[in-house]
Amino acid sequence: MPPEQGVAGSNPAVGTPSPTGPCDNRPVIDPVDVRTAARVAVLAGFPLVNDHPDVAGVLRRPDLLAQLGPALAAPFADARITAVCAPEARGPILGALVAVELGAGLVLVRKDERNHPGADRRVVSAPTWRGASESFQTRSWDIEVGDRVLVVDDWVTTGSSLRAVRSLVHEAGAEYVGASVLVHKTDADTVDDLQVAWLVRFEEIVGR
Repeated sequence: MPPEQGVAGSNPAVGTPSPTGPCDNRPVIDPVDVRTAARVAVLAGFPLVNDHPDVAGVLRRPDLLAQLGPALAAPFADARITAVCAPEARGPILGALVAVELGAGLVLVRKDERNHPGADRRVVSAPTWRGASESFQTRSWDIEVGDRVLVVDDWVTTGSSLRAVRSLVHEAGAEYVGASVLVHKTDADTVDDLQVAWLVRFEEIVGR
């Protein structure tokens, strides 16, 4: 995978498919072709609002929306993902698309002030890019011991939200495999720590 397409060099998502496992029914995905086509389209069509990338504008375009699930799933096509964890706010939208591609279940990770019946696990993140912490909640039975979990979100900046979700995964006795995001706006240490795959960089969008 070319580096500009967002797979850390040590990412375990790129490997040899398992001959058996719960996700054997997942579609065959060519990571290079799928991601290259999506990357070109998203970079060309990513709208700006007040000079800031507008993810909602990408979601509004059916031609771009149709490419996001396959593109964000592709780096982890051989990783035998069984659950996709998706933190609010936009994570669940992208996470659902990715889960379908990988033949995995979707786990909602809701912000603490939102209604989530049965939520019994909570975590508080380190300060996010806004400078304040976020509290997330999920349900203990949604992530099972032995699950192989991918976290999906729209952005990575400080990595605080992804780390918070990773802690929920570990608490459940599941395996955190990595994260897949639409926009990269972080540093190399965060990418390596969280095993982040991304589609486009912030600088590429605003520098067009």
